[in-house]
Amino acid sequence: MKKEILLIVFLIAVTSVILYTSTNTVSLFAGQHTFTAISDSENQIDCTACHSRMNSELSNSSIHDDLSCEACHRYNGTGITFASGDTAGSTPGNESHAAYTPRCLDCHGGSGTWIENTTGSVIFAPPAKAFNESGYGSDYSAHKRFVLDANASDTSPGENEACLACHTDYTVSLSYSYFWNIDYTLSSWSFTSFSYNGTRNSDIKWSKYGAKHEFVSLNSIDCTGCHKNIYDALVNGTDGGSNEDYLTHAPVEIDASRWDTDNSWGHYRYHYIPSANRATWVNSTYCLKCHNVIGYADEHPSDNTTYSLGNVAADTNSSSVHAAEALTCATCHGSGKTKAVIDDNQEPGNGHSGSSFVDNIASNYARTFNGDICMGCHEAAIHPHSMGCGRCHSKGNVNVTIESEPSGYCTNN
Repeated sequence: MKKEILLIVFLIAVTSVILYTSTNTVSLFAGQHTFTAISDSENQIDCTACHSRMNSELSNSSIHDDLSCEACHRYNGTGITFASGDTAGSTPGNESHAAYTPRCLDCHGGSGTWIENTTGSVIFAPPAKAFNESGYGSDYSAHKRFVLDANASDTSPGENEACLACHTDYTVSLSYSYFWNIDYTLSSWSFTSFSYNGTRNSDIKWSKYGAKHEFVSLNSIDCTGCHKNIYDALVNGTDGGSNEDYLTHAPVEIDASRWDTDNSWGHYRYHYIPSANRATWVNSTYCLKCHNVIGYADEHPSDNTTYSLGNVAADTNSSSVHAAEALTCATCHGSGKTKAVIDDNQEPGNGHSGSSFVDNIASNYARTFNGDICMGCHEAAIHPHSMGCGRCHSKGNVNVTIESEPSGYCTNN
């Protein structure tokens, strides 16, 4: 037994010596001692060997598919020093070694910039209006808050999150906070009371492919993907206990047979959506009608002769925003505006035309309340016929409760 133990110990010792003195070492990773020469110009290291998914997504993009990894991740317009060279004059990089996480606004901020693509052509990256300004533009930029919140989040990639939400196939989850309902009383067109009752959240998930390197074309960006609550309110309405749907967010008059084409401005109603067309008409183009009049006018130049879009656009700030303008009803319907409130010549009384009623709402109440205050009378199916038109049109006396969308139920007493 002792001889067997001694033999085992001897064999272990001999094996250890052989392994220690052997010149044929075993590599843990095949090719780990093969290094890539990086002395030539440009980059010789294959980023896509590790990031094949990103490469595939970028290849499927409608835009940016002609850019290399280096064009964004080693962009030289930021002052960052990246690693370069392998002989005299080489550097390991200062702020970054191989790559950095770019800001979309590195290229699309300021006045834009010129970038060389994979074919050697120099292309222009235009500035993102409003977002290229200090503070991300004026408060009438509808998505400014979105960018600010993304930039303030500890769990997001900063302001890029807001850009990726619309411009890529990345899945988006949002939670909106709305005032639960608003109550107000008018007496002779003056507010005698106004209150709101708490808030509630509307959770939205816009499921896409989940590819944040796959950029979509501008004309395929769908406003209703993030604003589904508004889409649901406009398309489905709310059962208010009558034969008419409660359609929130845009005014749709109860008597469609008269208000679609025969209104006091003398043209087809700008906001009107026939029920048969709601599911298809409520899209990004419909949103542009109010939230980016210049964008809508560019898409539908023939409408200028009907809606005076050139003048309406001049009443708005849509030339200064990126995608959409944050509005009040007074933006288009305030005193002195192209579509200022006018009388319905088929109803009695002067109503609130020719007055500063709409302007007062915009001046004295937060923008989030403006639309709901106006919709208290202009939402479909809330006109109490039993009380007569004159109660509102000639006297301006009304008690209103209106919930936030998508339920949007409104009572007008």
